[in-house]
Amino acid sequence: MAPKSKSNQDPYFKPGSKVEIMSDEAGFRGSFYIGTVMKATRTPEFTVRYEKLFEDEEGTKPLQETVNEFQIRPIAPREKKREFKFSEEVDAFHNDGWWEGVITEVNENGKFAVFFRSTKEQIEFVEEDLRLHREWVNGEWKPPLEGEEEKGEKEEVEEKGNKGSRKKKKLSEEDEKEVTKEVKRRVSEKVPNTKLVKPIESLKDVKFSKGMLVEVSSDEDGFKGAWFAASIVEPVGKDKYLVEYKSLRTEDDSGFLREEVSTMHIRPPPPQTVVVDLQDAGRS
Repeated sequence: MAPKSKSNQDPYFKPGSKVEIMSDEAGFRGSFYIGTVMKATRTPEFTVRYEKLFEDEEGTKPLQETVNEFQIRPIAPREKKREFKFSEEVDAFHNDGWWEGVITEVNENGKFAVFFRSTKEQIEFVEEDLRLHREWVNGEWKPPLEGEEEKGEKEEVEEKGNKGSRKKKKLSEEDEKEVTKEVKRRVSEKVPNTKLVKPIESLKDVKFSKGMLVEVSSDEDGFKGAWFAASIVEPVGKDKYLVEYKSLRTEDDSGFLREEVSTMHIRPPPPQTVVVDLQDAGRS
């Protein structure tokens, strides 16, 4: 008797539903392609038709095949606008599909270098071709869409009636001067007096402690020159530490990758920049 599946009763996977299909072919594993559910059965299998993959070279006959339920998921959400950061895990749209990778460089030209572990390639992408990597777990996206709750609250307000525009108005020149003065006053009150300290001459002068946030470089092909966010787990010898990465995971995806590295590959993270919203400061 064939095993029954709960997925065929899921509204996300009914015939006609748009889905993402994970490829199981060598060289394509881990990539997702957009398609449509054509048929759902009482078994853990679905018939899908791809949007960008074709059976013929002319591109006139979309590829249709049967896949297992673990290979399909709803279309992954993405923020309309997002500031991507170094070492973030992302999906990049490449060769008509979404491929999982890690941002290894944030370039001044607005492009991002992404390293793909599956193919050992590093390719540049524009922001429009990237999205934060998410996993479909028990009917929910992990991590959830950023700003999703805020969007829901906004829609609820709009349902009660639109009684005027909620768009931010541009400050007049006079108001902007007043806001700038207020921001400077607050900053001067909150920032303590500082004193000149002796600069660190080399990384050897840095003392790393348990739990400290750091950045770690790698000598592996494809990773050279890249720094990844991590934390110190414990010292394991002279000038050597066990670190746990914040975004790199083990091959079986059971947890975050840990490894022993020497101090020559460890550095403190760069200082964070504080951003002040002038309009918010002017309203308070």
